[in-house]
Amino acid sequence: MAIKDLLFLLDPEGDTQPAAPFATAFADQLGAHLTAAGVVYEMLVPSGFTGDYPADIMAAISDQSRARNAAAFEAMCKAGPASLRTELVEIDSIPGEARYELACLARHFDMTIMSQPRERSGEDSLMAEAALFESGRPVLFVPRVQTRAPKFNKIVVAWDGSRTSARALADAQSLLEKAGAIDVISIADPRLGYKELPGFNITRHLSRHGVNAELKRLPMSGDIGETLLSYAADANADLLVMGAYGHSRLREFVLGGTTRTMLQSMTLPVLMSH
Repeated sequence: MAIKDLLFLLDPEGDTQPAAPFATAFADQLGAHLTAAGVVYEMLVPSGFTGDYPADIMAAISDQSRARNAAAFEAMCKAGPASLRTELVEIDSIPGEARYELACLARHFDMTIMSQPRERSGEDSLMAEAALFESGRPVLFVPRVQTRAPKFNKIVVAWDGSRTSARALADAQSLLEKAGAIDVISIADPRLGYKELPGFNITRHLSRHGVNAELKRLPMSGDIGETLLSYAADANADLLVMGAYGHSRLREFVLGGTTRTMLQSMTLPVLMSH
């Protein structure tokens, strides 16, 4: 399915939006509508509070968030292509619940674009986890060091034959059709024959869609996330496609090791699906 409706999460810090140039160019290249979402936290009075309710302070905090979102959106639009079709929406939520509101909102879009979570920001990670595991939609993470415009000359697909990797491949189909070259990476036991590799049948499937992909075998050694990033760097890849893995903990998911490594150390845009 063509990607025509994108959601972009504005950085809550507001001062800089490192992923904004990529998001606007990406939407423009695809002829897609881009909706920017900013979070506005509604402050609640703690239970048992007996003092004077500082309503003016609470309102000022929300107003500052709205002003920051508006300024970030305006800057994004001014810097983006003139043909860009976009709008601003706000997620009004109490602290701790914004991630669930984001996940619900993301279900109404083809894809969500987010900046790479800041290493020391727990809220960033929670928002990323919610978008990945609760929205049912793919998420495109843009590294904070990204300076290049979106390109699809070389795409690397991580494939292990799982449900999540199948979902990621399907979600990236329209991008794969634009690629100049595609490597399907299978990290497998070297004793397996070529036709026994997890990616053998999927390259045949892609070819039937007119997508030519080359199956590459990587050895099973060390951290899988680091292995994939190293390969992507050596191949000068423009995009990495992979399934997102997590471990269930009641209502939420905890990022799996490979997914966590990718989000912490990514050096190129990564499309993840669960």
